[in-house]
This record gives sequence, C-alpha cells and structure tokens, in this order.
Amino acid sequence: MRPMLFEIEKRRKTIEGVIVVLMYRSLAESWRVMDSYSLRNRAEIVANNIRASMDESWTVVSFFYPKDGIGNRLSDEDFREIFFLLTDAYPEEVEENPDPIHILCSLSEVENTKGSANAIVGRIHNILEAPDNTTRSWLLRPLFERISKRDLHPLLMRLSVRASPIRRRDVVRALGLAYDQPFHHIRTSVNLLGLQNTVRDLSLGAFNYAKIRPMRGMPLMIPMPVLVKSPEAISFSNCYAEIVEGSWVSIHHTSTKTVGFTPSGSEIADDDEWIRKWVESVGLKYGIYLCDYAEHRDNPLLLIDWLDPDDVQQTYRLRREYFESVAPSWAIKDMIKLDSPHMVIGITNSELPVLLRNARGILTYQNTIEEVALLNPAKKERIVRIISGRVAKSNDGGKPIILWKIGVRDGYDYYPVTEVESDQDFKRFCSPFKRLEGEAIKVESPLFVEVDILSSGWGDIGAYMSCNIVGLAENAGIADCLGVEELGYVNLESEG
Repeated sequence: MRPMLFEIEKRRKTIEGVIVVLMYRSLAESWRVMDSYSLRNRAEIVANNIRASMDESWTVVSFFYPKDGIGNRLSDEDFREIFFLLTDAYPEEVEENPDPIHILCSLSEVENTKGSANAIVGRIHNILEAPDNTTRSWLLRPLFERISKRDLHPLLMRLSVRASPIRRRDVVRALGLAYDQPFHHIRTSVNLLGLQNTVRDLSLGAFNYAKIRPMRGMPLMIPMPVLVKSPEAISFSNCYAEIVEGSWVSIHHTSTKTVGFTPSGSEIADDDEWIRKWVESVGLKYGIYLCDYAEHRDNPLLLIDWLDPDDVQQTYRLRREYFESVAPSWAIKDMIKLDSPHMVIGITNSELPVLLRNARGILTYQNTIEEVALLNPAKKERIVRIISGRVAKSNDGGKPIILWKIGVRDGYDYYPVTEVESDQDFKRFCSPFKRLEGEAIKVESPLFVEVDILSSGWGDIGAYMSCNIVGLAENAGIADCLGVEELGYVNLESEG
C-alpha cells in the first residue's frame, strides 16, 4: 500500500470567509525568480509569501533559508543513489556524469503542480530527517506524481547542499516587512533567540523585543565596532564623534550590588568599592551603563551610553540626553555633534581613531555599522603574544566565539592585558580543543601576532588595551613584543 503524500490541512487562514492556503508552486516560482536574476528585492519576494500565509510563516522561512546544517542535506552522490533506487536502472543505462538533480526532475509525470506549501515543505523536512537514502527515495516517490519538472527543481535544490538564493539578511528583512517590525529588532531577536523562535513569536503575535535585552548584573560582552577607512563607508548622517581614549567598561547598577565588566565579560575587581562610589557620586538610577575608562584623564571613568533604557526604541540621542540631564558634566565623555560623518575631517586629530555614533541608532548590542563605526585613519600595529584562549558564549546567539588572551613583554615573561575575539585560525599553535562554551585552549608553541592598537594604559582596573588582531607575526620573538612599560604611550606615538 502506497503511503499518503499529504496530511489533511488542519491549519487554515480565513479572510472574509474565504479559506486561503499558500500553494507550493508560489514558493517554487519565487525560488526560480530569485535564482535566475540578480535582484535587490529578494526580501520583498519572501515577505509576500509570508503575508500570503501568516499562520504558517515558518513553512515559508524554512523553505527559503534551511535551518538544517550542510551535514544534514543531500550531496550529488546521495541524489545519484536515490535515482537508481527509484528507477532500478543500471549505471551503464545512464549517460556519463549527468546532473543528478536534472535527471531526477525528468522523472516527474505531471504538467501542473498540486499541493500546499505546508504539506510539501513538511515532506522536505521528513526526507532530510530520514536515516538513509532508501527511506528518502520512498518519501520522494509520490512527489513525481504531484509536482511538475519545473517546480521539482527548487525542491531538490532545497534538499541539496547547494546554496539557497537568499541570505540570512534577506530573511530578517522579509520578516520585518511582513510583520511591520524594525529590521534591527528582528535581527537581534534572531541572533539571541534563534530564527525559529523569532518566527513563532511573530506568527503568534507574541513578539516582544524587550525580553532580549541584557540582564543587570550578568556579564555582558561588548563587540568591537566595524572598522571603516573613510566616512564614505558610513550609511548614517547625524552622529556624535568620540575620540578613542581608553577601554570600554560596562557598569551594572542594581539595588543589591554595583559591578563592572571588561569588554570580554570578565568582572572587574572592586576591593575598595571605587565603582560603587563613582556611580553614587554621579547619581545614576538602576541600570546598565557603558563607560570609557582611561587612567590618564582627570576623570578615568566617563559615561558613553545607557544600555537598558525603559523604551527599547530610544535613539542614541535620547539615551544621551537622559544621562546628560541627571549626571554632572564631569562624568560624561565629551562628544562632537555632526550633521554628517564627513564633517569629522578637520575637526578631530587625524592621527587618532574616532568613533562615530549614529544619533538615530537604536541598541542592537552588536555595535553594527548602523549603530556605530570606527574610523581609524592611522593604524598603530605592534607585536604581542597570545598566551591562551577560551571558548565563550556568543552575544548573538550563534556558535560560541573564541577569546584570545593577549600578553605584553614584562622582563623575561609576559603580562596578560586583555582578551580579543578574532577570526584568525591559530589551531596549529594550540592543543586540540572543541568549540564548546567554557572550553580552555592551551597554546603549545610561541604565538606572536600583530595588533592594531586603539588605546592602552594602566589604572584601577589594571592594565587595559583596546585592539584588533591583524595577523600572524611568525618570525617575531620576545624582543619584538610590546613592553609592559609602553602601555599608555603606544597610542600616542605618531605613525612610523
């Protein structure tokens, strides 16, 4: 007895008494259009499919953007085996090196496609979850009697390891368009809660951006902003220009405790309660605040941003106006208001890195290019040593990140200064490790790297440094390494 192809549709959407069901051929046609043309409006095409079946949004999203990893999808060899299982053909009966997706499409026996999107996408998931190709061929067989050759091709492409015509950004934008939500809200939710959970909340009308904000008193990692070479690369207009002077510190002020964290999420020792005393002297209400710490200033700790405003839609300008209204001017970092990023030229010292904060920017906790940009015209690259590493939780809810502990020369030894995230692959210098949260990474051979130093110094929080890893320094040694005595001065040197 042949298996049933489609389950009875239980979920329907009724508009003015008419039952509306999104058909699979709509998804197939959209896939073909996006795959055949270089379009800028891919997100709008996906959004139109979502609007056509709002209660089955995950059906649409999971078809265009696979949630299953590459390892779960089918290779060309899998398709070849499925073809021979379906046809009982001998290899010599098939032309040499055929496109397996093309020959599978040729097995279709119908001119017009029948079937709802929900049923066929559900069948796609079942095929991918099947334990072997024999089961997959059994699940695929009925489709050749319901789906035309033209519409079968997108389905097989979706099953394959080949790329989808849309990117993650297109999906996020499509969800924002379909549900009338700001792009950055959807993006942050997808990063922190996952794509499927976000789609579920949106389809149920239960989406709440406020629930993904950071928790007071819990470690908060602060990503480095996007580095740009010129103001032309910046998309926003009205902004605040800030000279990079120290290191970022997040201050969490609650009714029970006041604690500070470094940019990598490590708690700052506060033996004499200087952080609590500073917060009380400033008069801030309970919340999370981003500060700039630089020991060489008259006031080492200065306010930059308010990280958990009551209204999640608050722009940077409004957040800054809040603490300007409650905190004394000596506790706030000076910034220059600009009508355009291009105006930064000639206003600030061109030798120093400058942060440009979008006046209309809404918090993403990722320091995206829409929120803040780092303009660094004069790089100050120096050599440091990587002492060790650790695997830490990602802020965006993706795979865990790797933080490398950087040390500077201190006599015949090395003094640990900071932790830096990097996309560089240093595995050949390290003992084998798994990318699991909490995993310690042992560096077995000397590992020297070049870093672009933005600021450095000493203070109550110890030695600090803000930098980016540029690349390996394979021929370097301890004599080439930045000295601990140079911290606080290296960022003042002129280029060369």
